[in-house]
Amino acid sequence: MEKDKKALFQITEAAHACGLSRSTLLRMEEKGLLTPACIAPDSGRRYYDNHNVARIMQIEKLKAMGLGTEEIAGYFASGGEVTELLAMLEERLRELSRGVEELRLRAGEGGGISIQMMTLPAVTCCMRRCEGHTIADKYNAMYDFYGECVRRSCRLSHEPIFTISERTDYLEERIGDTPYPFQVCVPVRPENAPKEAVTLPECRALSVLYYGDYSGVDEAFLALGREVREQGLKPAGFVRVLGIVAPYSGREIETQRYCSRIVLPVEE
Repeated sequence: MEKDKKALFQITEAAHACGLSRSTLLRMEEKGLLTPACIAPDSGRRYYDNHNVARIMQIEKLKAMGLGTEEIAGYFASGGEVTELLAMLEERLRELSRGVEELRLRAGEGGGISIQMMTLPAVTCCMRRCEGHTIADKYNAMYDFYGECVRRSCRLSHEPIFTISERTDYLEERIGDTPYPFQVCVPVRPENAPKEAVTLPECRALSVLYYGDYSGVDEAFLALGREVREQGLKPAGFVRVLGIVAPYSGREIETQRYCSRIVLPVEE
């Protein structure tokens, strides 16, 4: 046994080589992720071999990729099958890419608008039908419904809150002042969504990105209408307004840093 131990590493040696603490290796063992090469029956000391050290490094790599204990254990138990893990990581990568893109939008300076075609991703949300016209009408409705979703223990997602407005005035080169119906939409996690939640499918959309306070939002709507006419597009639904950076994002945020995406689903 003593001769065999010479080819093994003590827990402190293995931990040091992996840049970890002794307690971290013990936790891996407790969670079923790691089994020492041998444990001395008299002292309880743990000894590790090269395979153990390589496994520890693999565990840390998978953890750094965002995988949890159960997912990592499943990977080893399946003999290294990665199909499900790969699908999960690819979805997380898409979410991360969208998050980075949102931060780029938040970095926009100086106000103004920009127009582009985009693919609007699918989103699952709780919805409430309201009626109004002004920015205040919509903000108050959104604030109230958001609070209700929290009180109902809905699992919120990282997607921005948005409205769907049943209006077409901007398509007719005008901005009306008559109240219209609109839906307040609070995105929730699909896997934990309440039964009344609705999933809006992915769609092609014309987008107007608007920066600044809301004093120029009417012009952004008119710009959207002009672009629809000029490109000969056919709407495939009502217009949505996504609050990427809005009052709910933080009381400290300056109004000139607000960023809204006005999107109109269009036919392919």
